[in-house]
Amino acid sequence: MAQQVSLKAFPRNGVGRQGAKRVRAERMIPAVIYGAHTQSTPIQVAEVDVTRIFKHATGEHMLVQLAMEGKDGASERLALIQEIQHHPITDRVLHLDFHEVRTDEKLHARVPILALGEPEGVRVGGGVLEQVLRELEVECLPKDLPDRFEVDVSALAIGGNIHVKEIKVPEAVTVLSHADVSVFTVLAPTKEEEVAPSTELKEPEVIKEKKAEGEEGAEAKPGAEKGAKPAAEAKGGDKAAPDKGGKK
Repeated sequence: MAQQVSLKAFPRNGVGRQGAKRVRAERMIPAVIYGAHTQSTPIQVAEVDVTRIFKHATGEHMLVQLAMEGKDGASERLALIQEIQHHPITDRVLHLDFHEVRTDEKLHARVPILALGEPEGVRVGGGVLEQVLRELEVECLPKDLPDRFEVDVSALAIGGNIHVKEIKVPEAVTVLSHADVSVFTVLAPTKEEEVAPSTELKEPEVIKEKKAEGEEGAEAKPGAEKGAKPAAEAKGGDKAAPDKGGKK
């Protein structure tokens, strides 16, 4: 059955983002407690105490006996840790939700599933064990809440599966998760594809065609004006002017 832990809780005055920031600066964790028979109340718990109770826990959803400190004295309230908010980088606990429960009323909870043994498909065939479902949703009285479900996976061959309906649970516990959901499976080993050596393609060499003999002389010389007469015509092509003194 689930182990009950004790935790001191204190009233919290500051609410909202700024109030939560001030609480965390004092090494406290902002939290809230609510339930079907109680009004939602903002509280705070010491970060060092929360770290202590989670140190040896198999899961985060556990029953907690809250020792509430207030103006009217101390009181105890049994609650289930319903939700935890973690910092995305440091994993520091940022906020806690406590759901108050009664000892005579059934509760809904998520219980962690742990694998026992090494599957045959892993040991002999080199496969990989994959855990598809990590928590089982159950309904029971607080006193019957399991701490965890341990499942023997040593007989699993490659391709084998263990489903929710195959997990043994106490008679006082009702499983709410779908019966045909796979919990564990052994995958076949993946084959590494051989990569063919890459051959570097060289660009084809462009062979320039030799110019025909005399083609180069046919090209216009740089600087020559369009329509200019050839040099030979300019020299001897013009007729000499008549001699004025030879006229009789």
